[in-house]
Amino acid sequence: MKTLLPLFLLPLLAPAQTVHQQGYWVRLYLRTQVGKQLALHSEVDERRFAWPDGQWQFITHQHLHYRASPVWDMALGGTYSQQPRRGVSVPERRVFEEVTATLPLPGRFRVQQRLRAEQRWQRQLAGADPSPGWAYAMRFRGRLQLDWLLRPGWKVRASNELLLNAGSFDQNRFYAGAERQLGAGFAAELGYLRIWQQRPTDASTFVRDVLRLTIFKDLSLLAAKPHSF
Repeated sequence: MKTLLPLFLLPLLAPAQTVHQQGYWVRLYLRTQVGKQLALHSEVDERRFAWPDGQWQFITHQHLHYRASPVWDMALGGTYSQQPRRGVSVPERRVFEEVTATLPLPGRFRVQQRLRAEQRWQRQLAGADPSPGWAYAMRFRGRLQLDWLLRPGWKVRASNELLLNAGSFDQNRFYAGAERQLGAGFAAELGYLRIWQQRPTDASTFVRDVLRLTIFKDLSLLAAKPHSF
């Protein structure tokens, strides 16, 4: 856990030259239990800029999780996204591996540390059109998250995530939000993201304020299996 504590100091190091933007993200998150230790997570996320409104990114993730113990969870996943760039929708494909450690704390708190490695293939632009090839890049992500069960049906969380390209800083994401259980396996979470991201064209930084809404749904295929005779 100590390895990620310096993440909370990173926003203080942001350079003076910044470009400020605002946006909102709407995410649907389906978690399907397919075995006693296996779960399939499916995410669809529409990200948009505000003032003026416009698409920021469409992204979807599919990841299979193996729960090795109450503490350790491992996952293998894939991502597809499209992001407008100079009026062209540029696709990206990823494969990622991650490991998560979750530890209970006194007072209905729990702390979660996640490490993820991403292999990314991005289309490049040749003038106004995507080029036929894909550019490969590696990225590493470390997230430290604190959850607090405020009362039955309500959960508050805060997290900080550092994203590093191979040999360079990519971005830092601070998040705070609240989750409400809605019944029948549904939950809704509303939160605020503050993102510091290195601009690819120069030494300045994007500073982005984002409102994110997530709708969760939990399913289990175990209960649906018929009894054997």
